[in-house]
Amino acid sequence: MANSMHLECPIEALVRVESLSKCYVSGGRWTKRTTIEAVHEASFEIQPGQTTALVGPSGCGKSTIARCVARLERPDSGRIWLEGQEIAHLEGQPLNAIRMRVQMIFQDAVTSLNPRFSAAEAIEEPLRIRGCDRLERREIAEAVMQDVALSPSWLDRSVMNFSGGQRQRLAIARALTTRPKLLILDEAFAGLDLSTQAQIANLLLELQKSHALSYLLISHDLTLVAAMASSVAVMSKGSVVENRLTPEILANPLHEETKKLVASARAAELKLTLKAGASG
Repeated sequence: MANSMHLECPIEALVRVESLSKCYVSGGRWTKRTTIEAVHEASFEIQPGQTTALVGPSGCGKSTIARCVARLERPDSGRIWLEGQEIAHLEGQPLNAIRMRVQMIFQDAVTSLNPRFSAAEAIEEPLRIRGCDRLERREIAEAVMQDVALSPSWLDRSVMNFSGGQRQRLAIARALTTRPKLLILDEAFAGLDLSTQAQIANLLLELQKSHALSYLLISHDLTLVAAMASSVAVMSKGSVVENRLTPEILANPLHEETKKLVASARAAELKLTLKAGASG
């Protein structure tokens, strides 16, 4: 296992996940212990400057994979390469360095931003951990606020004085302070209205170009996936069952789970069209 830390990624990908598996044990002292396999031998890749979407029903293992790629959890088996370095079993300082290069944006920005913090305190927290001095922290905070189209003059406001969409921008700004290579968007658009979703999606596409970012997009919304992702990995019961370019997946779904997702998305689009027509 230790030797795997020195392997090089066999292809030119920013991230490659190979045969990843993760189990959890449920139950306790007074109940029978049960092993639940959340992810089973999942494989996919993310190319530099591109977006790969991870889709599937609730409970299929998407967020578990996200936490493993971010190394917030350690997989039971399999490999994860980041820029050619195997990271699945790193520990200590090498692991801390990896976590700077991979950042997560969660569904609820409130849970990822301390409500007692000002915007500046929330954004600068990763920089304080790295030991940056106060002046450098402020300069970086002002720069990333501009990157996410928020006024640097708002840095001293409480994070609770920002709207939901603005708090999501703050969360993105916070992630940018570590100069990551990969952002994991774990249902980051859920709970936002359609207009705000579109604004955040456009912002992320702009940042992807200007900062050479790659994204792992976890979403139930295939319309969003079609707009942002170049490839899609479909999950079912812990496994990746289909993994192809986005236009191919949407035009010709092969696996039954993929067919269900595409059919559901088309039905939702038709419903919105009919609703718009009736209101007109």
